Amino acid sequence: MNVFCGNVRKFAAKLFKQGRMNRNLTRLCALTVGALMLTSCLESDDDTTVYGDAAITNFTLGSLNRYVHTKSSKTGNDTIVKSTVTGSAYKMNIDHFGQHIYNQAPLPVGTDLRHVVCTITAKNGGLIAIQSMTSDSLKWYTATDSIDFSLPRTFRVYSTDGSAWHAYVVELNISSTKDSELDWTLVNTNADWAGWETDRRLVAQGDTVSLVAADSIVGTSSYERYMFSDDGRLLCQHDGVWEEEKLDDSSSLLPQKDKTACVSWPYVTAANADYVLMAGTPRQDDVNVMRVWRKICFSDGSGHWTYMPFDAGNLYPLPRQEWLSMAYYKGAVLAVGSDLIMRQSRDQGITWKKNSNYTLPTDMQGTVVSMAVDNSGRLWLATNEGQLWRSR
Repeated sequence: MNVFCGNVRKFAAKLFKQGRMNRNLTRLCALTVGALMLTSCLESDDDTTVYGDAAITNFTLGSLNRYVHTKSSKTGNDTIVKSTVTGSAYKMNIDHFGQHIYNQAPLPVGTDLRHVVCTITAKNGGLIAIQSMTSDSLKWYTATDSIDFSLPRTFRVYSTDGSAWHAYVVELNISSTKDSELDWTLVNTNADWAGWETDRRLVAQGDTVSLVAADSIVGTSSYERYMFSDDGRLLCQHDGVWEEEKLDDSSSLLPQKDKTACVSWPYVTAANADYVLMAGTPRQDDVNVMRVWRKICFSDGSGHWTYMPFDAGNLYPLPRQEWLSMAYYKGAVLAVGSDLIMRQSRDQGITWKKNSNYTLPTDMQGTVVSMAVDNSGRLWLATNEGQLWRSR
């Protein structure tokens, strides 16, 4: 029991030292730890075990409200019909590797995502906190509290001994009344943008985008840039110095130098780190799926590339094609190439599935597409026919 009390004190100290904890969470932590110490340390007859594992093992949605706009059959006036959705019928997938939780089957149109009650279970009774939508502050999760899921939310789960924590991004997907959730708008058609194939790419610049001349850089993260040497080696620039990258497999499995796409996003389980995904056309003619690599890139320059081999049991590989473009959008990776089919990967590049909510514009003209996401989270695409499209 003395060991348990000591671990509880250590856990409290770890939480109090985190500058991201807000005042209310700190007070609640003090009350929680105090209660644990009062009830556990005074009862010396029972042994209590604490654990070092931290993971979310179950995530279940409660009853959800749904509001559908319709017209009265008697008056013709607009009206809103309220109903309920059984949230538990929509299974939540938990991707422990990618630290991502989501519903594969979308919730019905009109489901209220701003007032969601959910039941979350942590391994070995770990403690769970939720991050604010506007800051890094945290508060304890409570099963009876309503949570705003209009945007992806970050949860932290702490082991009972205070030695570890993990973060999960939780995203609720909802159907759209549109043919595509993206609801594309044709911004303009520019003749100067027509006729390109691989010599240009779309890049985000604040809340807009530009079509720029492609160079030798195949991708960037918050801390590094990547390119291929003339002899096909993968190079990395960190702190202004170019060096050959570390690979966990043969360099022959790298994609072709001029037929590679790369995308990165913040890695939620570690501070000052990005997740980087690279995919491209194989160097071997007899391979019919794209080569996919990933890297956890840290600000200190550590990290190495890991090859993600094709598994024969994987029914959703990324097919071999030309002119691949990728973008990180709403917690998943979108990819489109010469087959002009948009695919979505929710497991960091392992599987690539078609999703009816994510399709190219119906009236799009062109055979080559380049994508980018701006600072407002909108997806843009440019085509080699000079069209520029933007999602809502």
